[in-house]
Amino acid sequence: MKGTIGRIRRTGAALAVATLVAVTGCSLNEGGGESTGGSGGSDEQAGGATLRIGTTTDMENFNPLQSLSKTDSWILNATYPTLLRIDGNAQKVPELAEEYTTEADGTVVVFHLRDDFEWSDGTPVTAKDVAFTAQAIMDHQLGNVAAKLTWVTGIEVRDDHTVAFTLSEPYAPFAEGVGFWMRIVPEHIFSKAGDVSQFANDSDWVGAGAYILESATKGQRYVLKANENYPYAPEGGPAVETVEYVVYPDVNTMILALRNGDIDLMGTPVPVSAVASLESDENIAIETVGSLGFAHLTYNVQHPVLADQTVRQALSMVVDTESIIETILQGDGERMVGPISPIFADYDNSDLEPYPFDPAGARALLEGAGYTDGDGDGILDDLTFEMVCDQSNANLTRVAEVVRDDAAEAGIQIDLACIERNTFLARTRGGEYDIDLSQWGVFDNPMDQLRSTYLSSNPGGINYNLVADPELDALVNDAAVTADPEQFVEKIKGIDAYVHDQALLTPLYVENFRFAYRGDRFTGFDPSPSDLLGMVTGYSLAQVTPVD
Repeated sequence: MKGTIGRIRRTGAALAVATLVAVTGCSLNEGGGESTGGSGGSDEQAGGATLRIGTTTDMENFNPLQSLSKTDSWILNATYPTLLRIDGNAQKVPELAEEYTTEADGTVVVFHLRDDFEWSDGTPVTAKDVAFTAQAIMDHQLGNVAAKLTWVTGIEVRDDHTVAFTLSEPYAPFAEGVGFWMRIVPEHIFSKAGDVSQFANDSDWVGAGAYILESATKGQRYVLKANENYPYAPEGGPAVETVEYVVYPDVNTMILALRNGDIDLMGTPVPVSAVASLESDENIAIETVGSLGFAHLTYNVQHPVLADQTVRQALSMVVDTESIIETILQGDGERMVGPISPIFADYDNSDLEPYPFDPAGARALLEGAGYTDGDGDGILDDLTFEMVCDQSNANLTRVAEVVRDDAAEAGIQIDLACIERNTFLARTRGGEYDIDLSQWGVFDNPMDQLRSTYLSSNPGGINYNLVADPELDALVNDAAVTADPEQFVEKIKGIDAYVHDQALLTPLYVENFRFAYRGDRFTGFDPSPSDLLGMVTGYSLAQVTPVD
């Protein structure tokens, strides 16, 4: 059966999944010094515009098969195509793949590729590149995509533009999950690297996206040049010939650079506190997009005290989410209760009751569980934790301070470590933290979300809790292969309830994001939901035109 376009709908400011797609019919709807690509070149070619984008983080990894940093994602997503992309309505739409079909009761998923993509060295993009990419990810268990390829038992290249994945059993989200997340790499380049997990890919870049990385100067700038053969560019090629990512030490410095005209677009969302001021500047335009992720506290359950469910529940009771939304977000956010965002309306378990904001009750709960204040300093013994957060997210750094102060009333000491983003990501991935305050960028379906975040056997996933719970594993694995839509929804809601009861995380809110750019210079952006995609997808940048 062929895939059709369009499965996620907007409802006011939120987005909701309309229906589960049955497995037999699918929908096609995140080293120092200078590296230089082969062409060298200047900042701007004759006749082409240069668009400068501000960022607060350097690239951490140039290998598109395993990178997770935000700036990495922005640049590598523009350089390497995916089979599908997400449009402004959060729908999966074709990129490299024109469509996908299913066979054999959903156990075979076939991607049908466009015939007009080519790598920047002139080599055609073919099904062999797709098969090589998937096999390399499986062989080396690379990144989050490895988890999405769990069921693959075989990959068949049927012809230059057709590749088929055979699955051990039907898995409804397979095509859209793999299609969106798997960046396709050139087989003729990466196959020469041997162990692709060790391939630096830090020079002479060959891509097939809207823009190709040309040079990288750590701590300063990353320069990309337009791919004139990108099939989704306007007729005649993109008007923006050069894209530069300029690195700033913090968001406030980047805002000043935008005002001064040193950059044309802020890659990161505007802090709520700065929106009104930027809106009053006649040279600056503001674009609002929805979110596919959410803010949350995650607890490292390998910590001997945080392994105690009671402690995690008490921590959930010292977070005043409603006040945070009203004050820090100035009302522009929607509260979450369980781990499934209300964006996915059909799967959100509305029967769950939020943990009350009650620091006194939290302390009583802890004292009832045997925690005492032996030295009389107001802090219960063994209840001192470090909370890490990404200092580039101005809203979350303020949330961290509020949670720290409220936790103290319950006898819990929280020491803050709001640090540079790449360091923050390295620590959370490595389990080097007690409490993680962060914001997921993109969850495009709830099943993949739950497998990535909670399945203990999930290779390359984002199980930052480090949870290894056989009961939870069984719930997730059972839901993953459930074909009946109604049963599937109920099982997702059951997992939602289990995670909520265990307090593996404290969900905070879903917010809208505002992006600021020089409206006096550029127009025509085609943004996508989330802070990870926002204004800076390759597709969006290729549509931009200078203001006359």
